[in-house]
Parts: sequence; C-alpha cells; structure tokens
Amino acid sequence: MQNVTLKIDETGDLVIGEDGIMETISDQETTAQNIRLNLKTWQGDFPIVPSHGTDYSAIFEENTELQDIAEEFRESIYQEADVAMVEDLMVTKDGREMKVSFRAVTNEGETIDSEVIA
Repeated sequence: MQNVTLKIDETGDLVIGEDGIMETISDQETTAQNIRLNLKTWQGDFPIVPSHGTDYSAIFEENTELQDIAEEFRESIYQEADVAMVEDLMVTKDGREMKVSFRAVTNEGETIDSEVIA
C-alpha cells in the first residue's frame, strides 16, 4: 500500500498547486515529511496520541547534555513506523535555535537525508 499524504511546506502550510488543488506526496517523501513534523511537535500536543512528538521538556531541562538532546531527537525519529535505522544524527545549538540533521534508512532500504530547525 502506498504511503500518501498532503504536502506541507517549511512554514507548516498545505501546498496548493497553480490549479488550486492541494499537492500530495508519497512513499519516501511522506516518511521524510512525517519525521520533520514529528521533530517539531512537542510531545503531548496531540491529545489522541500523547506520546507523539519530541520530548522538549527533557531537552530544555537545565544542564542537559548535547548527547542526551540527540537521543531525544533519535527517539522522535523512530516514532515514524517506516524508519528501520537512524544512520546519522547531528544536533547543533546556536543561541535559542537547534539544528537537527539526520540520515535515516526506511524499511524499504531507501535513505532519507534531511534537517530541521527546532
């Protein structure tokens, strides 16, 4: 079964084509988008599945080590059912901003390289 969803842009808006129709994405693109959105979602913000999202309360605790922050993001990536393995994950902090770069392998063996500003 094909993994299809509506396309969401970098600002979180649905993408509407020139024809006025909402754009869709499928397969690897859907998985990549799901991961990016999950990394930006605070755990507990989705009442139907309270465990969905990233545990930012743990990330923003005082004196949290970068290694522990990376582990929280890794756990968030693995919430996407189609992710078989996280090959690479790098978190960099710049003031109030965190950049999460990752490489994940899907259950189909495809590689997803992406990054999120959190």
